[in-house]
Amino acid sequence: MHDFIHYYKSKGHVFGECMTSNNTNLMYVYIPKNASSWTKPNLKDLGWEFYNYHLDNLYHKHSVIVLRDPIDRWLSGIAEYFCLYNSDFDFTRSSQDFLNLIFDRVAFDDHTDKQILFLQNLNLDNATFFMCDNNYKHKFSKFLVSKGYQNNYFKYKNQYVTANDSKKNAIRNFFAEIVEQNLYYKNKLEEYFCEDYILINDSHLYE
Repeated sequence: MHDFIHYYKSKGHVFGECMTSNNTNLMYVYIPKNASSWTKPNLKDLGWEFYNYHLDNLYHKHSVIVLRDPIDRWLSGIAEYFCLYNSDFDFTRSSQDFLNLIFDRVAFDDHTDKQILFLQNLNLDNATFFMCDNNYKHKFSKFLVSKGYQNNYFKYKNQYVTANDSKKNAIRNFFAEIVEQNLYYKNKLEEYFCEDYILINDSHLYE
């Protein structure tokens, strides 16, 4: 367990990271690239604090989880990865060998790995799932109001981290075009993220 949860610690994330407070049974388990940049400030305004459900033994709490289309998330994630760790890479000179390596490995950090890894040992029957899409902000706000939280959840604008950064957006578009045009590479992503697709299909999403 110890080695697993710290697998991406050097990249800035420890598996099990979440937000909650002592006076609620709810626990927001955040997954990088799944609207966490918008969600966390809202919960912080409510007095929620940062915990780790593995290290703090919070498995009993009701999990609030945001999922995202795996390929859409990976495209944003791989752009984040290159900007963080290989920002000077010249994509105009990328080779077939380079692309084969990328799509053979798929996961390079917490932004590009499987979403299911961030939910290990949780009782997913005791969870509320949202989809990271254009309706997420409204649905999440509606959910919190239904739980007795009265607040202005539209205080923060949507955080389109990749779209608002020209370099990240260019990298995302580079890989998006490749995935769209090359069925082999798309299949490699779908195979790697098959567990995430199953999770999304089996989850009852909040309406």
